[in-house]
Amino acid sequence: MRVYLYLLLKIMAVTLLLMGCNGTNKDSKLTGTEPSNLTKINLNNRSYYIAMPSNNFDAKKSYKLLLAFHGSGQGAKNMQSMAAFESASENYIVVYPQSKVEEWNEGCDCNKPHRLGINDLAFVENVVDDVKAKYNIIDGELFAVGFSQGGLFTQNLMCNSSLKFAAIASVASPMSEQLSQRCEIVNHTNYMMVHGTNDQSLPFEGRAYSNFGLIPSTLAIELIAKANGIDADVQLQKNQTVAKYLFKNETYINQLVAIEGGGHSWVFNDFSTTNEVVSFFDTVSRTKLDTYSKLYRIDQQQKKDVHVRSMGLEHSGPAIILLSGFNKNFHSDSAWFSLLQPLIAKTHRVHVIERFGNGFSSSAEQPSYTSFVPALDKTLGLLNEKELIIVSFASANILAHLWQNSPDSQFVTGLNGMVWIDPDILLPHSISLYQDWPVYWFRDTGDALITHIEEGNWTQRTRDKLTDERTTVETLIPSQYKAEMDWLYFDLISQSRTQIDKQVTRAREIMNYHDDLNRVISADIAKSTPISVIDTDFESYDIKNAEPGYIDDLVLWQQEGSLWSQQISEQSGGQYIPLSNSDHMAVFQRPDDILKAIKNIKSK
Repeated sequence: MRVYLYLLLKIMAVTLLLMGCNGTNKDSKLTGTEPSNLTKINLNNRSYYIAMPSNNFDAKKSYKLLLAFHGSGQGAKNMQSMAAFESASENYIVVYPQSKVEEWNEGCDCNKPHRLGINDLAFVENVVDDVKAKYNIIDGELFAVGFSQGGLFTQNLMCNSSLKFAAIASVASPMSEQLSQRCEIVNHTNYMMVHGTNDQSLPFEGRAYSNFGLIPSTLAIELIAKANGIDADVQLQKNQTVAKYLFKNETYINQLVAIEGGGHSWVFNDFSTTNEVVSFFDTVSRTKLDTYSKLYRIDQQQKKDVHVRSMGLEHSGPAIILLSGFNKNFHSDSAWFSLLQPLIAKTHRVHVIERFGNGFSSSAEQPSYTSFVPALDKTLGLLNEKELIIVSFASANILAHLWQNSPDSQFVTGLNGMVWIDPDILLPHSISLYQDWPVYWFRDTGDALITHIEEGNWTQRTRDKLTDERTTVETLIPSQYKAEMDWLYFDLISQSRTQIDKQVTRAREIMNYHDDLNRVISADIAKSTPISVIDTDFESYDIKNAEPGYIDDLVLWQQEGSLWSQQISEQSGGQYIPLSNSDHMAVFQRPDDILKAIKNIKSK
């Protein structure tokens, strides 16, 4: 009888341990109400639930994909009721997969789904494929999180799935001893553990058992960080309620967030797990969309997205479209409008549209102004603006001109006018200067240069340029507008230029700039809509500091540029606005003149 009781108690203990992930509490019980935006999808005799963002979902836009896995004995709807990620951010489509039996095949080779031969890794891959076939998912923005035994399963995904995750999180789960002994992470990723130090179901300190041992969470995060290629000592950050064990390198962050006294729960005092997980995912994401930024899917077959930052949507009247061009370092993205866009948004709807490879737009094999013309037209169509005023900076007037004159552009009829800020001069002499150094050198060096950049050899010089650019911008902004400058966004976008793919895009755009210029040499500028030209005298600085042999060419460039700009403005019915003692970066130094030019175009 004693033997029988002993065996019964042992079986019960093992059962409780294996199903400790059940851990239902006041924060994880079903509400009985299925949200209106939660839809059940059947897939190959399995199922998952999908939830769109609770606010402002738009089928034309693209989203990150977040998979949230329930605990043992729970279910997908229970996980949704407990976590509700779709209410925490507008940037994620959230999927709540349903296990085939009461728990997941977590990789310990010790539980029921393993004995039944259930391939949950393949199921997750099928779910991801199914969602991507039906919705616009941003490339490279796949995330996963699991609670309790679902958290153990996300570790299995990290160790054994062929999917590439941008980040993974687990809550209320250490790591099985079996998985820890054979975890080899091929696709390194960011990882976050959240675990209460008083967890009695899946203990923070681990638990020894022959069939299902658990290693301590502190050891688990150390092993996982090493498996993710992080060769660094732990950084310990503590306060009264939370201890963070942080491992990181230049590429990845792996961290354990230990909740002092926390039990087997999703919610803790002074710690919102849902919000903290989303915050971590946002931090490590390559697509750090701010409140105003969205990605529009303009090519379903190639899965190409265009980054649009929209502000002032409460206003009526024509929308202002901002197109960025090169500065002296050939950087060209929406950072250049970090001051101008908020100022325009006080009175107008205003959209910044990024070319491929810039900001958060998808990459392109051969990025150029010419190749982006069809994408610009499609983006304008998705924005559904009936009236437009295009404001282009620097060489982006090439894009504006090519779009306006393309027979395939469908939305030119809504164009009310344009403002060209220090545009490229589309005359033979000026174009010959643009095609000179460094453009010809980039073209001649070609693929050898791309390989050199891909090896990381230009990253530090890029950082140095960004430091100089920021210092210059700080000095240019008028005192009355310093508080208006969106430095957070400026730094977010400009610092992304250090990414290798962004460096490659810049190099290829410079190479292709030569052919862009050939497309528009001696162009017949359309006179059907007014074009106002803001003409700075930044060339005077170049002339003053030029070597004697170049001075005549530079003087001619300045002279013909001013005359050409004046003629275009007059012939099209726009304004010619010369600016004295002005830097080329007039978007920062002379915002008032740009605002006046927009107002003038609007009045016509």
